[in-house]
This record gives sequence, structure tokens and C-alpha cells, in this order.
Amino acid sequence: MVNGIVLPVKKVFSLVDSKITVEIKDDSRKLQGRLVAVDEHLNLHMDETTEYTGEQRGRTLGTVVIRGNNILTIAPLL
Repeated sequence: MVNGIVLPVKKVFSLVDSKITVEIKDDSRKLQGRLVAVDEHLNLHMDETTEYTGEQRGRTLGTVVIRGNNILTIAPLL
């Protein structure tokens, strides 16, 4: 492995306890919340989660678990 390359799984593990945005595959929804835990399959456990459709705020979901194969993107909230 070349020095300086960060594997995606390690990057997601480093986001635990921070706010993230998750875009759901085959859907126009995004979820924003605090990442509580992640596993090697990129299954996510999030807390304080809010659903967004497009740019419009939707439901407050609270605690959610998202299966890794349903995720299109994961990004930190700035």
C-alpha cells in the first residue's frame, strides 16, 4: 500500500462522534445526524437524525441504523 492513501472505511471510522450527511441510494433523501458507530460493512448507527428531501427539511427521525449497501455517499457536515 502506498503511503498517504486513506481507505474509505478508515475515513468513515474517523467520523464517529461527528455530524455527517448520508445520501441514500435510489432515493432523493439525505439524512443528517451524529454518527454513533460504524462496522466493516459500512452499516451506520446515527443519532439526532433529520431527514431531508432535496433541500427541504423533513421528519426528525432520532436514532436510525442504515445498512451499508443502501448508502450512496457519506460526508462530514462542515
